Amino acid sequence: MRHRLLLLLAAVVLVAIGVTSLVAANVLGGQRVEQHGRVAAADRPHGNGRGPDGEFHRFRLGTVNGQRLEPNRDDFAARTNAAGPLLLFLPATRARPADYQRFLGTALQDGYHVLGLDYWNLGKTLSGTCQADPHCYGKVQRNRFDGSRPSEFSDVQPSGSIVSRFRDAIGYLDDHDPGGGWGRFVQGDSDIAWRDIVVAGHSQGGGEAAYIAHIRPVQGALMFSSPVESLGAEHAAWMDRPGRTPVDRMYAIDDVRDVFGPRIRGSWRVMHLDGADGPFRTDTAPPGTGADPHAILTDIRVGSPAESHSRIIKDSTPLGADGTPRLLALWQWLLHRFPSERS
Repeated sequence: MRHRLLLLLAAVVLVAIGVTSLVAANVLGGQRVEQHGRVAAADRPHGNGRGPDGEFHRFRLGTVNGQRLEPNRDDFAARTNAAGPLLLFLPATRARPADYQRFLGTALQDGYHVLGLDYWNLGKTLSGTCQADPHCYGKVQRNRFDGSRPSEFSDVQPSGSIVSRFRDAIGYLDDHDPGGGWGRFVQGDSDIAWRDIVVAGHSQGGGEAAYIAHIRPVQGALMFSSPVESLGAEHAAWMDRPGRTPVDRMYAIDDVRDVFGPRIRGSWRVMHLDGADGPFRTDTAPPGTGADPHAILTDIRVGSPAESHSRIIKDSTPLGADGTPRLLALWQWLLHRFPSERS
C-alpha cells in the first residue's frame, strides 16, 4: 500500500513538473514571438534610431475577415516623425519586403513613414503571364490591387488584395504606435489618402506602383527596373489613357544591362517618361541641380543581366568601400522628388 502511495505521489510530482515546464515554454515562446515581430535599429541598414521605439516594426497580418492570407510574409514599417508622407513599397515577383531593407532604411532616414507590404506576387511573372496581350496587364494589376476583375490570369480575393492588406497594416500600426500619424493614411472605414502616399516598387511591384498611380491620384511613384509591360509593338493597354497622377510625379530607374531592359524602356516611351532626349544616363551620380529627368539608366556593372534587374534596389546592391550602397545618392535623389512636410 505504501509502495502504491509513493508511486502515485511521484506521478503527481512529474505531472506538476511537466505542466510548469509547458507554461514556462509557452511564456518564453510568446516572448520570442514578440521579439521576432521587430527588427532592432542596430540591425537595420542605415538605421538612425528615430522611429517608434527606435525600431523597424516587422509583423504579419495573419487572417483578414477570417480568411488566411496567401502569401503571408513579414511586412516592414517604421517612421521618424508623425507628419511625414508614406512610402508604400511593393516587392518584385516572389520577393519579400525583407529583401529591401537598405532602401527602406534610406526612405526612413529621409523622413518618410515606410511600409514594405507583402502581397500576391507568387507564381509566374506578370510579363511572362501577359506577354503581348495588352489587356492582360490591367486585369492582373487591378485584381491584385483590390480583388476585383478576377480572370484566368489572376484570382486574388478582395481580402488578400493590396488595398485590404494596406488598410489592415495601417490599422495594426495605428494601434501599436497611436501617436505616429499612421491613421491619417486611411480616412474613415474605406478611403485611402492616396495624395499623401508615394507608391514605389521593384519589377512587378514597380509596375503595380505605376498602375496604382494611373488609377489613383498619388503624391508620386517610383519604379525600379519597371514596368516590364511592353513586348515589341505591344504594351499594357492602360498606358494609352491619361492617368490620375501626372507624369511629372512619376520616376523610373533601371540599369543599362537589365535583361528586361528593352521591355522596360518600351514602357517608359509609351508613358512619356524618357523625354525628348531619352533617359538620363549615369554611373551612380544623381542628376545635377535643376535637372529633373523622369527616367534614369545607370551603368555600374552590377553583375549579369539578370542580376542587373535586381541589384539596383535589393539588399544585394553593390556597396562602396565605406559599406554604403553605391546607388545611395540616386535613391536619395528620387526620394526627394516630392514636396512634403517631413524634416
